[in-house]
Amino acid sequence: MSHLIAVCSGKGGVGKTFTCINLATALRDLGKQVLIVDADMGLGNAQLMLGVSPKFTLSDYILDGMPLAQVITQLEEGLQLLPGASGDANIVNLPLTSLSDLCHELVELYPDTVVLFDIAAGISEQNMHLLRLCETRIVVFLDEPTSIADSYGVLKILHRSDHLENTFLVPNQVASLAAGKSFYEKMNHLCLSFLGEPVAYLGSIQDDPAVKSSIRHRKPLHKSFPNSTAWCNIKSLAANIVSQDRAINPLDPVN
Repeated sequence: MSHLIAVCSGKGGVGKTFTCINLATALRDLGKQVLIVDADMGLGNAQLMLGVSPKFTLSDYILDGMPLAQVITQLEEGLQLLPGASGDANIVNLPLTSLSDLCHELVELYPDTVVLFDIAAGISEQNMHLLRLCETRIVVFLDEPTSIADSYGVLKILHRSDHLENTFLVPNQVASLAAGKSFYEKMNHLCLSFLGEPVAYLGSIQDDPAVKSSIRHRKPLHKSFPNSTAWCNIKSLAANIVSQDRAINPLDPVN
């Protein structure tokens, strides 16, 4: 069956889209069929990081009724993209039923596929609905006050509506893996202290100049910097997901 994974963040600029795209390629390299859905409604830019210029976008599917299979772009063997719309205000405040219908159709049309949603930053009603529709939620954050506060806000809303089971933290741009684990432990302590529920740790991504170069050249790390530290980190994240496979359904916390 399909497995829906949401990659989200409390605020923008923390590396969410970059993490989503590279995690998708790492999962593909581990033998999974993977579909990236750019769900940053109205400001989608995953295609820019991937260096592609799709003819159609999510807007054509949702607003114009174009068949989903016609909108999806084949990137590489085992890796596809459902491009987001950019600069289209008509798609920003979609009815929640449209998002539910999209998820249901993806599950029907793409069985045995890992579907990664690159969700817009923040806690809009649409974002939180998509998070609840996905079996697994990955929250990317930085060790800086606004990112921690906003990520905690996402976790608090999830806790109130759907609990934090199958929700994972990924500290990004950390100085070392030990520092990343320490940042995670701070966030987990917040959740335990104020929500009474732990949140799981998927792994960290180290600060690496290859990341900015990869984004500038519009090529994922596996193509541009396959020996980089950040790519090794992301491959570890993918391996942690696959190790929980059970038909990738559902995930147990990784400690």
